[in-house]
Amino acid sequence: MTSRPEFAARTAGMRPSKLRELVAAAARPSAGDVPGPALLSLGGGLPPAEAFPARAVAAAAERALAGSAGSALQYSATEGDPDLLDLVGADLAGRLRLPDPTGRLLVTTGSQQALDLIGKVLLDPGDVAVVESPAYVGALRALAGYQPRIVEVPVDDDGMDTEVLAGRLRAGLRPKLCYLVPNFSNPSGRTLTARRRTRLAQLAARYGFLVVEDDPYGQLRFAGADLPPVAADDAEQVVYLGSFSKLVAPGLRVGYLAAPRWLHRALAVAKQATDLNSAALSQRLLVELLADPDWFAGHLAGLRDLYRVRAEALTGAVADQLVGRLATQMPDGGMFVWAGVQTPGIDALALARAAMRRAVSVVPGNEFSLADGYPRHLRLSFSMLGPAGLVAAVDRLGDAFDDLTASG
Repeated sequence: MTSRPEFAARTAGMRPSKLRELVAAAARPSAGDVPGPALLSLGGGLPPAEAFPARAVAAAAERALAGSAGSALQYSATEGDPDLLDLVGADLAGRLRLPDPTGRLLVTTGSQQALDLIGKVLLDPGDVAVVESPAYVGALRALAGYQPRIVEVPVDDDGMDTEVLAGRLRAGLRPKLCYLVPNFSNPSGRTLTARRRTRLAQLAARYGFLVVEDDPYGQLRFAGADLPPVAADDAEQVVYLGSFSKLVAPGLRVGYLAAPRWLHRALAVAKQATDLNSAALSQRLLVELLADPDWFAGHLAGLRDLYRVRAEALTGAVADQLVGRLATQMPDGGMFVWAGVQTPGIDALALARAAMRRAVSVVPGNEFSLADGYPRHLRLSFSMLGPAGLVAAVDRLGDAFDDLTASG
């Protein structure tokens, strides 16, 4: 018998995604190879192709290669392109009023790498990591690989409930870190209130844990006023994560973090061991784009309008077509709506499977909780479809409800 090495113990915390299973099922040919209707996606949290500034990126690439091909195609500093660091630092200090970010920034290969680096540097097996709940599935997967004890704190209409967290801290919980998406969270669409942001910073300072503030959607607000980040209250207890994936294009794979000074070097060393540096060409493209602030402001305004119209279309269609079956709330930004299943006897996973048979994808709520805490919720994304497509997708979701009701 051939002897094979055993997998590392950390792989025990890795589990397959039901979302991936559903998408794979949708890709299989229909019976008799007769094509069915095209899949309409309310599942993936992806920017649509029409959100990509392809012409601007092409022009930026031409300028970058004409002016600095030697550096754009070369290895670069682990911390990031100095020009990009300057542009990001000026934005964080100006727009968000973050304390001086000089020497605290690190360019990452998307925010997902930032999450992995934080887990690698801070978490030993058995350490406590707090996450908002429901939580971004990518964060759950990234942290679980380092074998912490993950503790979920519920989200309500005002974001993560900081008083629930405070109660657990008073009872003896001692986390190393607390992860959340404060603006238009994935998957809940909720925003942490200003009062709770201040409270979270106070708790972090008192109990000595790190807040991981993941903010990929903050500049996609289409209603209400911007709120200061948690990091504005205490730069020494918060690592702020940003990304250009939703603002420009995920294919560039460029994110960044602003870390406390005591943490920055360890993260940079861990990144150096992981990939040496993020793609230099992608960074130079962003330098060329961000160097024109008027263009970038106009581009963001267009994205906000695009997502606002789509959010209104989705929530309006649910209100019109699924009364008494699905409850949603209009978000103030981002890409997601958290939907509660109201029909008795129907759970979200069964509904997601029935919806796939009707050629519409949704994500069951348990994907966003290690404790499987949301069997009667769905995440709906309005990013991929235009208004007419969203109305059609909700109509198909209604057919899926009918199928389950008829069969059960």
